[in-house]
Amino acid sequence: MRHPFYTILNVIYQAIICWILIILNAYYNELIIPENLMHSPEKAWLKILIALTEGVTMLMIVYVSNRVALSDTADDLRSKRIVNRTGKIQLIITACFMIAVILN
Repeated sequence: MRHPFYTILNVIYQAIICWILIILNAYYNELIIPENLMHSPEKAWLKILIALTEGVTMLMIVYVSNRVALSDTADDLRSKRIVNRTGKIQLIITACFMIAVILN
Protein backbone atom coordinates (compact mmCIF):
# COMPACT_ATOMS: atom_id res chain seq x y z
CA MET A 1 0.00 0.00 0.00
CA ARG A 2 1.90 2.97 -1.30
CA HIS A 3 -0.81 5.58 -0.89
CA PRO A 4 -2.41 5.16 2.55
CA PHE A 5 -3.63 8.77 2.60
CA TYR A 6 -5.24 8.26 -0.84
CA THR A 7 -7.03 5.12 0.40
CA ILE A 8 -8.27 6.73 3.62
CA LEU A 9 -9.46 9.79 1.73
CA ASN A 10 -11.42 7.65 -0.73
CA VAL A 11 -13.09 5.71 2.08
CA ILE A 12 -14.12 9.04 3.59
CA TYR A 13 -15.34 10.24 0.17
CA GLN A 14 -17.45 7.09 -0.21
CA ALA A 15 -19.00 7.51 3.25
CA ILE A 16 -19.84 11.14 2.46
CA ILE A 17 -21.38 10.16 -0.90
CA CYS A 18 -23.57 7.51 0.76
CA TRP A 19 -24.66 9.93 3.49
CA ILE A 20 -25.51 12.66 0.96
CA LEU A 21 -27.49 10.20 -1.18
CA ILE A 22 -29.52 9.13 1.87
CA ILE A 23 -30.31 12.73 2.82
CA LEU A 24 -31.20 13.70 -0.75
CA ASN A 25 -33.38 10.64 -1.29
CA ALA A 26 -35.16 11.00 2.04
CA TYR A 27 -35.89 14.72 2.00
CA TYR A 28 -35.15 16.58 -1.21
CA ASN A 29 -35.78 14.31 -4.20
CA GLU A 30 -39.52 14.34 -3.52
CA LEU A 31 -39.52 18.11 -4.03
CA ILE A 32 -38.15 17.73 -7.57
CA ILE A 33 -40.86 15.34 -8.75
CA PRO A 34 -43.85 17.15 -10.32
CA GLU A 35 -47.19 16.92 -8.56
CA ASN A 36 -48.91 15.06 -11.41
CA LEU A 37 -46.37 12.19 -11.16
CA MET A 38 -46.56 11.78 -7.38
CA HIS A 39 -49.03 8.90 -7.48
CA SER A 40 -48.04 7.25 -10.75
CA PRO A 41 -45.77 4.28 -11.46
CA GLU A 42 -43.30 6.60 -13.19
CA LYS A 43 -42.40 8.08 -9.80
CA ALA A 44 -40.04 5.20 -8.99
CA TRP A 45 -38.24 5.53 -12.31
CA LEU A 46 -37.94 9.26 -11.85
CA LYS A 47 -36.50 8.79 -8.36
CA ILE A 48 -33.97 6.33 -9.79
CA LEU A 49 -33.01 8.77 -12.54
CA ILE A 50 -32.58 11.62 -10.06
CA ALA A 51 -30.48 9.46 -7.72
CA LEU A 52 -28.31 8.26 -10.61
CA THR A 53 -27.69 11.83 -11.69
CA GLU A 54 -26.73 12.82 -8.16
CA GLY A 55 -24.49 9.78 -7.72
CA VAL A 56 -22.70 10.23 -11.03
CA THR A 57 -22.14 13.92 -10.31
CA MET A 58 -20.59 13.18 -6.94
CA LEU A 59 -18.46 10.36 -8.36
CA MET A 60 -17.17 12.63 -11.11
CA ILE A 61 -16.12 15.19 -8.50
CA VAL A 62 -14.26 12.48 -6.56
CA TYR A 63 -12.69 11.13 -9.77
CA VAL A 64 -11.36 14.56 -10.72
CA SER A 65 -10.03 15.17 -7.22
CA ASN A 66 -8.29 11.77 -7.32
CA ARG A 67 -6.69 12.63 -10.66
CA VAL A 68 -5.44 15.90 -9.23
CA ALA A 69 -4.16 14.20 -6.06
CA LEU A 70 -2.13 11.65 -8.02
CA SER A 71 -1.02 13.97 -10.81
CA ASP A 72 2.23 14.82 -9.02
CA THR A 73 3.56 11.26 -9.20
CA ALA A 74 6.31 10.42 -11.66
CA ASP A 75 4.60 7.37 -13.18
CA ASP A 76 1.61 8.93 -14.95
CA LEU A 77 0.32 5.68 -16.50
CA ARG A 78 0.33 3.90 -13.14
CA SER A 79 -1.49 6.77 -11.43
CA LYS A 80 -4.17 6.75 -14.17
CA ARG A 81 -4.69 3.01 -13.63
CA ILE A 82 -5.02 3.53 -9.87
CA VAL A 83 -7.54 6.34 -10.33
CA ASN A 84 -9.54 4.34 -12.90
CA ARG A 85 -9.60 1.27 -10.65
CA THR A 86 -10.69 3.38 -7.68
CA GLY A 87 -13.40 5.01 -9.81
CA LYS A 88 -14.78 1.64 -10.88
CA ILE A 89 -14.87 0.37 -7.31
CA GLN A 90 -16.61 3.52 -6.10
CA LEU A 91 -19.10 3.31 -8.97
CA ILE A 92 -20.02 -0.27 -8.04
CA ILE A 93 -20.37 0.57 -4.34
CA THR A 94 -22.45 3.67 -5.06
CA ALA A 95 -24.72 1.86 -7.55
CA CYS A 96 -25.41 -0.97 -5.11
CA PHE A 97 -26.03 1.52 -2.32
CA MET A 98 -28.43 3.57 -4.46
CA ILE A 99 -30.39 0.49 -5.43
CA ALA A 100 -30.67 -0.52 -1.76
CA VAL A 101 -31.78 2.97 -0.69
CA ILE A 102 -34.30 3.50 -3.49
CA LEU A 103 -35.89 0.06 -3.32
CA ASN A 104 -36.17 0.18 0.45
